[in-house]
Amino acid sequence: MKYLLIICFSVAYSFKHSNQEKALNTISNTKSLQGFYDRLDSLETNNDEKVSIVHIGDSHIQADFLTGTVRRNLQQRFGNAGRGFVFPYKIARSGGALDVLFKHKGSWQYCNIMNNYSSCDIGVAGFTVTPQNNSSFFIDVASKAETNSSFNKITILDVNGSFTPSKAFSNYNISYTNENTILNFDQLQDSVEIKPLTIDNNFPQLQGLVLENGKSGILYHAIGVNGSSTLQYLRSNSFENQIADLNASLVIISFGTNDCYLPSSRFCEFCVKERYKTLIKRLRAKNPKISILLTSPPDHFYHRKYPNKNIQKLRNAMLQLVEEENVALWDLYEIMGGERSIQSWRAEDLARGDLIHFTKEGYYKQGELLYDALIEPFNK
Repeated sequence: MKYLLIICFSVAYSFKHSNQEKALNTISNTKSLQGFYDRLDSLETNNDEKVSIVHIGDSHIQADFLTGTVRRNLQQRFGNAGRGFVFPYKIARSGGALDVLFKHKGSWQYCNIMNNYSSCDIGVAGFTVTPQNNSSFFIDVASKAETNSSFNKITILDVNGSFTPSKAFSNYNISYTNENTILNFDQLQDSVEIKPLTIDNNFPQLQGLVLENGKSGILYHAIGVNGSSTLQYLRSNSFENQIADLNASLVIISFGTNDCYLPSSRFCEFCVKERYKTLIKRLRAKNPKISILLTSPPDHFYHRKYPNKNIQKLRNAMLQLVEEENVALWDLYEIMGGERSIQSWRAEDLARGDLIHFTKEGYYKQGELLYDALIEPFNK
């Protein structure tokens, strides 16, 4: 699927939702999320723990407009435990959230989950970057972030080696666990340059970083790959292991657009449903108590000409998964208004002209809707 790279800062918006959107903006089978809500309750009552959420998906997620809105709202209520998962997408010649600035030096190799012939060990990010001689990368959370994203802990998801700060810090320590490198600083940092540690000229592979600040609250990890679907993520050998490393209480899965973006004659409802089952099984193999929330794909057109009839088929498969796998569902397709509703969103400048993607305001609106739907059962 072709995608539109959206570049803009995330800002707070307040949207007036229609009565239909309010009525339909619910989550099916919230009982399956009780473990997550119990963690939220404990956090709000005792203020002494971190609750981790992983939201994984496609281009609708990678830019972090939707997910950034949910993160901001949750952290305003329950506390900010850190920025969470980030990745230097620019090194991999892709785009990502702009509240975290990455720069790099030297030569890097990269591969991603969309390459059918890639032999890389792709992690949960869907990307892997590998430094070469005299390479490093720089991370800055102060210059573009609207919220405080300072950190005193970095967990580096790396393979075949490790990384270390390029310059000496007076008070920091380095440790290793589950093939990850952990950097702990005595003071909060806004930026740091990191270089690889090489052994016998072997370079480590970087698969992501997690930024934390040592406080209790919410960690909301947004992980997206433009054009990806469940098919690509089943190729990731490290998917469920790294989700477990992120200690997620809730995983939100938003792959649907690319699962169904193809001619009706080629769409296999049974096949897609089985792929979702496999992902769910792999997640629960590492954490049987994990809460899982599916999101139906938003309404869109196929090649800008025809409403995609496959969306309804995929939505039906997801409704079956709610019953068969005891997962929850946020039905964005119905909340938008169903078939052709993307045209109404386009008329309100909430959707792009490709009738697939959304403007930043459209993603902010979706983020507000998802937050409202997620928190409403907790408030009861």
